[in-house]
Amino acid sequence: MKIYLDTDELYQDELYEHKLAVILGRGKRLKKMLQTFPTEYDFKKASLSRIAKVINIENKDSKILAQLKELDKTYQRLTKPKFDINLSKKPKSEVIMCIDTEYLWSDLDSIQYAIKSKKGWKTGIIFTNDEIAPSVDIKEGINILMDIITLVQPDIFVGHNFNCDITVLEKAYGAKLKPLHNYDDTMHMIRKSNVANIIGGASLDNIIESIFADNTIGLFNAYQNLDLFIKYGLKDAIYPIYAREYFMTGSVPEVKDKIKLNNIVRPETWDLIQFDSISLRRKINE
Repeated sequence: MKIYLDTDELYQDELYEHKLAVILGRGKRLKKMLQTFPTEYDFKKASLSRIAKVINIENKDSKILAQLKELDKTYQRLTKPKFDINLSKKPKSEVIMCIDTEYLWSDLDSIQYAIKSKKGWKTGIIFTNDEIAPSVDIKEGINILMDIITLVQPDIFVGHNFNCDITVLEKAYGAKLKPLHNYDDTMHMIRKSNVANIIGGASLDNIIESIFADNTIGLFNAYQNLDLFIKYGLKDAIYPIYAREYFMTGSVPEVKDKIKLNNIVRPETWDLIQFDSISLRRKINE
C-alpha cells in the first residue's frame, strides 16, 4: 500500500502545490503563491525578493525563504520518512491504552477507550450526556475511567493531540489526573516522522484514510446517529494505537477486520444499537 506521493503519478501542478504546501501550509500564503506563480516554472523564474513580497516576509534571512530558495531539496528532505522507536516515550510497552473524548454538545459527552495487550483488544465507551445516550454524571464517568486504568495498569497511554483530551477531562473533573500524563501523542509522532508532510496533513482522519485506507465518519454526522457516534469514537481510540506502531517501525501493522465492543456505560444502551463490534474496513490498493 502506498502512503507517499509518487511523483510519476501526479500531475505536475499537483506536485508543485504539494511542494509549496509542505513549507507554507495550506492557508493564505499558499493561495497567494499559486495565484502569483501558477506553475513551478513561474515560481523558479521569480526572484527571491518578489517571492518574499508576495507572502509578506520582510526578513531576508527567513527560514521559509531559505527553504523556498531550494524548493526541490527542501521537499525531498521534509518528505523523507523518519521512523524511529524512540518517537515513543516507552517503546517496549506491552499494555497500551488510548483514550479519546467527545465534547461538542457539553463539557464532556463521552469517553471512549481501547486497550491493546498480548491478550488482545478491549474497548468501551462511557456516556456522560443524556442527550446522546443513557449516561452517568461527568465526574462519575471519569471515576469509572480511572477505575479501568487502575485495573488494567497500562504501560503507556496513546492519543492524537492527547493534551487536548487531558485538558477536557481535567477541566470537567476539576482536578489533575496524573496517570494520564504518561503518553505518546500520535500528532507529535506524525510530524516528527515527516509523515504529515508525505500524506498532506496531521489529522487523525489523514492517518486513517491515507495510511490505513479506511473510511472516516464526520463528527457532525456522528452526532446525528448513535451507531455512528460509537463507531466514530472507537475508531478514534483504536487507530492511534496502530499509528503509534507504524511511526515507530515504518511498517503498517496488520489491522483486525473487527474489534469487539466490550463495555458500554450505561449498559441499557446495548438495546439501542445494532452491533457489538467495530468493523475496520480497509480498501485494497494495488
